[in-house]
Amino acid sequence: MASAAAPLAVPKEEEPSGAEPSASEAPADLLYDKCAQKSQGTVFFQRDLSNMQVAETMAELTMLLQELCDRHLMKLMTFDGEPCWKLRSRSEAEKLRRLTPDERLLYHHIDQVQAEGIWSKALRARTNVTQQVLTKCLKSLESKDLVQSVMSVKFPNRKMYLLKHLRPSEDIAGGPWQSEGDFDTALIETISGVIAQHVENETCIKVPANWNDYGQHDRTAEIAEKKAQVQGVRDIEDAPAVKPYKPPRDPNSSTIVHKNNPQYPTAASEAEWLNAREILRGKIVREDDMEQLLEMMVLDGRLEKISGTSYRTVLTTSETKVFNGFVDAPCGNCPVFDLCGDEGEISARTCVYFGQWLETQSEEV
Repeated sequence: MASAAAPLAVPKEEEPSGAEPSASEAPADLLYDKCAQKSQGTVFFQRDLSNMQVAETMAELTMLLQELCDRHLMKLMTFDGEPCWKLRSRSEAEKLRRLTPDERLLYHHIDQVQAEGIWSKALRARTNVTQQVLTKCLKSLESKDLVQSVMSVKFPNRKMYLLKHLRPSEDIAGGPWQSEGDFDTALIETISGVIAQHVENETCIKVPANWNDYGQHDRTAEIAEKKAQVQGVRDIEDAPAVKPYKPPRDPNSSTIVHKNNPQYPTAASEAEWLNAREILRGKIVREDDMEQLLEMMVLDGRLEKISGTSYRTVLTTSETKVFNGFVDAPCGNCPVFDLCGDEGEISARTCVYFGQWLETQSEEV
């Protein structure tokens, strides 16, 4: 990663603001214009600048680069020990030329740390200026829109300074779920809803509400009649009331059930999915950030963790009805279960409800 470096030589006396470049400065402006044709943020090495064929010799190129650095139109940096340069806009260069020496010194140190920012106390130690000068210069740099101050999330009592156009690092501003040092509850709720829906799509399927019913009609009369036959009750009205086996459901409603052998989402896969859709407008969600959100959703009862790293949707009580032949067979809730046997009047061969469950024809009694 490129880092800022001290200028090759002591900057020359500042030229008056708005002064027209002289004839000797024309080659430097030509070099600047050629560099400006490249995309913003391009880093130029010596070989790149030589290939622009503005300077005939290396000594002349060095002089042009020094001139541009003196005018603050270029910033000298190093990359793996090799010198390189980066353009500044003319408007930014104009602001820098109007700075006092103390302001320029502070700006240089703030520029070096980039998005990591620098604590005001550390800045004073590096520049060796008085507290009064430090406070005055920092206020001036902020008023000129050259630097910004932000409170550190990691160290709440520290005010950090960085260049105005830079986005603070996560160590300063916090993770993607934070805004201005505090957790953004509205953002967290919105993203939680998006993630919950995606996990549901990955781990569940939607089925008709009556998909696991074994008949849509009321079985009360049939059960009462069968029980009356076994107990020898002549009048069906004399038979005890029987609770229906299962009330019918609305065939137009639906419910969700878990898929068989789904690809369970993980913190890594959900972070990748969310980043690909750029829902957070430039913020990058790391695996640790997503795991923090998913664990919160587990505590809220929206997700359940089924392994060390995998998650799935938590179904409500009405949604947890999953087909299971052992417990869903009519025998489990049969009101005449005690009267059923291999040789009696009621058996699996003659059971109307067992036949309906198996979708076969029962033998008549």
